Amino acid sequence: MPDTMTMTKVVGGVCGAFLIYLLGGWVAETLYHVGGGHGEEVAAYVIEVEEGGGGEEEPEQDFETLMASADAGAGERVFGKCRACHKIDGTNATGPHLDGVVGRDVAAVDGFSYSGALSEAADTWSQENLFHFLENPSGFASGTSMSFAGLRDAEDRVNLIAYLDSLDG
Repeated sequence: MPDTMTMTKVVGGVCGAFLIYLLGGWVAETLYHVGGGHGEEVAAYVIEVEEGGGGEEEPEQDFETLMASADAGAGERVFGKCRACHKIDGTNATGPHLDGVVGRDVAAVDGFSYSGALSEAADTWSQENLFHFLENPSGFASGTSMSFAGLRDAEDRVNLIAYLDSLDG
């Protein structure tokens, strides 16, 4: 059994280490604190920007124009985001297989349990339905069990649709 002096040394060592830790935090806060100390934040550097030019949005192109310029090769790279849940070899994973999805009836893969929200949203997976679904799955079919946030870039969506359409042959 350790004697009293050993226990005193252990407690003293722990307390000393804690004090050094607190002192290090105080020094770091002093060195790296941003602001004048009066509740006012001061920027370390300022980035100059031109006024008026950055607020304009690009005009949205129509779906047919986007699909005409779709690239299936680029869509194959975008499909990398889908591979975690979907396969293209005819077997189901977390999600249903996607080979032959373009033009297929919604919720039509045998052996896969769909949420009822998809059947209420559309009848078939047309290119345009897929375009809107891929933008925001839960917005297109509220209550869907697909947890993917969606593809915000319209070109990525049409490229993915072109790739999935090319799998049909």
